[in-house]
Amino acid sequence: MVESLASIELASLALLLVGIGLAFSDIRLSGWVLGWILLSGALLVQWFRSILDYSFEHGGVDPNSYQIADDWMGMGFSLLIVASMYMLREVLARHSLAEERLRVISAVARDAVIMTDNRGRVAFWNQAGQRVFGYSEREARGKKLGELIIPERYRIDFEQKFVEFRSTGPEPVVGDTVELAARRKEGVEIVTEVSISGVNINAIWHALFIFRDITGRKRAEQLLRLEYAVARCLDGADNTSEALRAVIRAICQAQNWECGRYLRADDAAGVLRLAEFWNVPDAAIEGFVASSQGFTYGAGVGMSGKVWQSGQPLWIADITKDARALTAIFKAESGIRGAFVFPVKAEGKTIGVFAFNSHAIPEPDAQLLAAVRSIGSQVGGFLHRRHAAAA
Repeated sequence: MVESLASIELASLALLLVGIGLAFSDIRLSGWVLGWILLSGALLVQWFRSILDYSFEHGGVDPNSYQIADDWMGMGFSLLIVASMYMLREVLARHSLAEERLRVISAVARDAVIMTDNRGRVAFWNQAGQRVFGYSEREARGKKLGELIIPERYRIDFEQKFVEFRSTGPEPVVGDTVELAARRKEGVEIVTEVSISGVNINAIWHALFIFRDITGRKRAEQLLRLEYAVARCLDGADNTSEALRAVIRAICQAQNWECGRYLRADDAAGVLRLAEFWNVPDAAIEGFVASSQGFTYGAGVGMSGKVWQSGQPLWIADITKDARALTAIFKAESGIRGAFVFPVKAEGKTIGVFAFNSHAIPEPDAQLLAAVRSIGSQVGGFLHRRHAAAA
């Protein structure tokens, strides 16, 4: 029995020495793993002490052997408990320090810095995350990132990529920057540029995302492409009518308007007259365009007349709620809601207007309002040159 107890003592001491040795060795084990090894060893020693007590009470161990074994096991248990608590405390301290450093660095970042655990739940969310996505850290923490900011139609693909990341580690995505559609708290979709890397916390890979809102930049690029498209329409047209229809179509398709019209200024009669149009194949839209043929606008009458008079673009998200848009051609059954009109100028004079409509209710777009000034001048210059050449 004494030999058995001596073996137990040696095993307990060996476990303690192995745990301490691993803590100071080059073997890369998680601090959590080492702490739990030591704690498990302490519990194992305590279990052996219970067996020893039972044996002593039933006469299986003499008093001297019992006292020696109990003393050694008590010392081993205490040392293992102290070592395991120290190890776990150090791990917690390092984790807190790393998170605090990340918090301080990311607090001044303009980009959203978000870290998720290996289940895809938000573990860290900096202040810029609220500016980009609208959620505070309290609202975001613990939520699945895909469900929080990814539009529903892209969510499955995002989750699949995250599963791949979790199983393979960070290598396939470190350093990559990709465009990703995202959704703000109020439901508005934005375009982001995101880089993804891996963070090893206690031998578990976490994903670190850095999001940059590039919606404004993408919109500016889109409008620049629209200006180039308008220039190509004008350069490649055989006649004025073809050029105007091509420009209307390009704007409609690029900006999701269902129909567009060009109304030419008839200075002699003092009215605007429909010159060209384009529309999608839709019965209600076709009926609306048909009713506008032969209809004229005086200065200040309807949206087109007001733009002709002021020389400034006008955007109304819902014409049924704005008296400025009410004219005889807008009927309730047509379902037309969105309206946008901007001037066409040549040598500082408004010579016509483009008018666009749709069933949707698009909110005014400040960048488009700025871009159409250039487009209006492009078309105005083209029409002025064609008129001068014909004369």
